[in-house]
Amino acid sequence: MAGHKRTRTGCWTCRETGYKCDEQKPHCGRCIRLNKECKGYGVKLKWRNAAVTTSSEPRNAGRGGSVDQTSVASPSSISSPVSVSSIRSAPAMLDKPPHEGLRETAMALTPAIPPQLAPDLSQSDRRLLHYWIEQLSLLISVAPRRRQPNPFQVHLGSMAYNYGALRSTVLSMAANHLAVVSNDVTLRIQAYRHQRDAVILLQQLIQDPHQAELEQALATVMMMQVSARLLGEEEEPHVANHLIGAKAMIARNGGLAAWNTSASARFLLSLFAYHDILSSVSRGSRPLVDHTSEFRAIEGAASMESVAEVLHVVARISELQHKAKSERNSSNQSNLSEESFALGTEIQQSLLAMDFPLGKGDPEDSRDINLTAQAYRHAAFIYLYRGWLDVGAPNPSTLNHVQQCITCIEQISVDSSLASSHIWPLFTAGCEAVDDAQRQFIRERFQAMYQSRKFPSLRRVMRDIEEVWAAKDMEQITNGLDGMSKIDCIQVILRRRGREVDLA
Repeated sequence: MAGHKRTRTGCWTCRETGYKCDEQKPHCGRCIRLNKECKGYGVKLKWRNAAVTTSSEPRNAGRGGSVDQTSVASPSSISSPVSVSSIRSAPAMLDKPPHEGLRETAMALTPAIPPQLAPDLSQSDRRLLHYWIEQLSLLISVAPRRRQPNPFQVHLGSMAYNYGALRSTVLSMAANHLAVVSNDVTLRIQAYRHQRDAVILLQQLIQDPHQAELEQALATVMMMQVSARLLGEEEEPHVANHLIGAKAMIARNGGLAAWNTSASARFLLSLFAYHDILSSVSRGSRPLVDHTSEFRAIEGAASMESVAEVLHVVARISELQHKAKSERNSSNQSNLSEESFALGTEIQQSLLAMDFPLGKGDPEDSRDINLTAQAYRHAAFIYLYRGWLDVGAPNPSTLNHVQQCITCIEQISVDSSLASSHIWPLFTAGCEAVDDAQRQFIRERFQAMYQSRKFPSLRRVMRDIEEVWAAKDMEQITNGLDGMSKIDCIQVILRRRGREVDLA
């Protein structure tokens, strides 16, 4: 009898354990029968280094920091359909609960762009593209959006009309975000189709020797990063980190300074910096690239310069934490070197000296931006005390900044676009909150943010905070307040979940 030939199209649970899968959707029959968690059929995208030919005189990496010029990342592992349960999100324009007939109306109520703008798309795909441009991009952007297009619409909108990897990526995002409203499995099938196409087209872009579409390639990678962070539901520890691919792509083509040639390129670099710096916090390590010279404002919006100013300090804290951790591990002592202690003092002084005057634009936007920058500043203090002095709540200094951070955030409407940028300060202050009222505010805020955005990551971050609270409370019972103050929130999730917290 011929032996069974294994395929590569089963669910990930069966594939990882070496069993044949019956490929039932949304969950395979074997997993259901054995009461196992079915990990679905999702594309698992990994970035790998592939050797590339370099000239005898390599390009200058510019002021963006030293990065490897001899390799470029490329996406691999395109092997199976996306899980029909991998993304469950809902559009802001359809804010009624699912039981009020949304299943039948999700796509019907989504207008389609005119055929002449994308003549090669089907009507359903033109609806998805319209939805991403007019609705989903508003939810993703953190920049104020009063009476003007948001940065994603300005810089990616025209690119998204054209056939290519970026359009396939945003179509996948739109289908995934609409799927839960309609509970229509065909939307998830569409999401897989577009995700698969995006990866194939991105490979072709990266391998193009003429490098004619560099901005589209970087835009695609960054939108894959945004999608993975905001829309991913899985608890997998090894979700593709597209920032590694973005770093290699930027390095291959001259570094950060060489890319700073157009408004769209500056937008993409600012998006990369925002995600890289906040990812450095969740990784417990330094940023992938030094963004000091090229990162001016969040999403390239001049009104958001104050928040970027704080993020530059956050990047320095990540560097300090990396250095302090190495010193403590090598000496088996809690004391830092004089150099590291002096650096911590310098960073603290820079945070104390920060002042954010109100801008000249819309008064409400200026106020919310100012409050957001202050919330980031107080979160940076909390992060500094953890990385520098290895202390947290109930340390009085930490608790003071917890309260100040919460006070800033609660003054901003949850429907403000700026609230989408509050995940990191909410996580940082929330994890160190010991007061019941503060913890309840954090719960309610994340729930309200989820209701207005329907990003699965918001629920996952709240679960992470609850897990940190449980760890800190247990440590207080067993080892008192001193033990509680030593609990590092990020390390709790890295050790218990084996993954980063989605802070951006």
